Amino acid sequence: MSFRYIRHISFEDGEIRQLERRAAAASEEANRVRNEIVTLTEQSKSRDKEADLSRLAMMRALRIQAVTSLEEQQKEIQLLEKELLYLRGQGVIVAPTDYINALAFSVDGRYLASASNDKIVRVYDMEDNFAVIWKHEDSCSPTAVAWTDSALFVGNMEGDLTSKFRWICNYQYSTKELLYKADAPVHMMQFNTQKDRLLLCSGADVLLFTKNSERWEFQDHLPRPIPFGEIDNFDIPDTVATGAHFLDDHNECLIAYLHDGFRKFKIDTWDCAKVEWGLGDGFIEKIGFSAKSPDSKSVVATNLHRGLDWYKITPEKLKKMSTSEEIQDQHSNIPLPVLFINNGQATIMGTTKGYAVIFEAKHGKKVQALKHGGDQTWVTALAYVETSRRRRLIATGDGNCGQRTKIVIWCEKYGDTPIYVFKPWTVIWRIACIIMTAGRIVLILLGIVFAVSLLLPTRWKELVGSRVIAYPAVVQVPTQKTSSAPSVTPSSAVKIKEILNSLGMIAGNERDPSI
Repeated sequence: MSFRYIRHISFEDGEIRQLERRAAAASEEANRVRNEIVTLTEQSKSRDKEADLSRLAMMRALRIQAVTSLEEQQKEIQLLEKELLYLRGQGVIVAPTDYINALAFSVDGRYLASASNDKIVRVYDMEDNFAVIWKHEDSCSPTAVAWTDSALFVGNMEGDLTSKFRWICNYQYSTKELLYKADAPVHMMQFNTQKDRLLLCSGADVLLFTKNSERWEFQDHLPRPIPFGEIDNFDIPDTVATGAHFLDDHNECLIAYLHDGFRKFKIDTWDCAKVEWGLGDGFIEKIGFSAKSPDSKSVVATNLHRGLDWYKITPEKLKKMSTSEEIQDQHSNIPLPVLFINNGQATIMGTTKGYAVIFEAKHGKKVQALKHGGDQTWVTALAYVETSRRRRLIATGDGNCGQRTKIVIWCEKYGDTPIYVFKPWTVIWRIACIIMTAGRIVLILLGIVFAVSLLLPTRWKELVGSRVIAYPAVVQVPTQKTSSAPSVTPSSAVKIKEILNSLGMIAGNERDPSI
């Protein structure tokens, strides 16, 4: 399933003034054409139609041409007004002034956090015209941001992991705390579903943090991987962890390394299992960023040049399924972000060609490109959230525009609904299920009626004690009541015998006419 998004446009001040001048010039031209139409109309009325038919025809042709020109001018004015409206609208954030390393929406989608090389972490309010409601400047560049329900976590180039707690309750008075200091820059952070465990990639290390009594504590670090195969010329590249993902079994995690493939770890024992990865066309692909599907059945990874690799997760191994081609600039050599979106039905990937590209997950086909900037712009940061109001938002950030760095917000276009495909077998199966359910209910009701009828001894006793003369409507009623011992409810077998005896008596009376 593919989704369309609204594209927001950004312009510099000079471009704004140029658009305004063009709009003013178009308005003046439209007024001039309108006046000319009025003049031509008055002239055509004053002429003698019989004496000057040829000139009248020419004037009518000029009038049609003028009307067409006026309509074109009006369309151009409308387009310019739309561009200016988008420019002054709600789609672009221009606060960062350097390379954007990471973006992250809060859990409820209310806030967006950005980490950029201008050494500032900023938080924007999505419901207040993207206003910067909080920012923090540090001594080094922040490199990663992530949210829990009540806190914002930040990692930086010096390996510091800090958090700002009680954010949602009152961000102005929330406390900032240094949780851990690693030995290398923080590349990424990943929480589990319960938000009580955190995996952090820092250089070659992957660190595990756990939440105990509202406090986050460092627990352990994963063993570093052993390189695959033999190393030519003893040139061993540096180990770099680029991704960490909790699997459905919350005691397992999947780690991606730039040169060393994927590893699956048991968190309680740190047992490591090598998994098949990236072997294709006679060489091993480097793994940039990666993302895991919500059902933990597949993982995607961006290689540095070819595009997006798709893997299937099995208990034994990680099987490469295909590659979605998206060739990048050979000189860029940067890891590109990737995310699963729309409940795992699609993925979005950054590129070095000025746009983010969306692939559908079933076949890996490209379905849409979100134009972020110029053809040489690097899209280095992505964020995605689906709010409680079923509103889907995407944020894209660039990394090589310097002072012109921007964040573009994309929202799903209202009115887009998935196309319903009629499936006869599905309808037939549902009808069969309804019929079977109705039949089961009818049988249950019949059983209940039969059971209740057996549990009514008074009615059957009255029928047996009565003397039916000719028809069931004529019944002989005893005139005197005799005291008797309390009646005992007969068993089901006795009741059935009484019913049969009564039916036998009725049948005998009908055969004997003397009674």
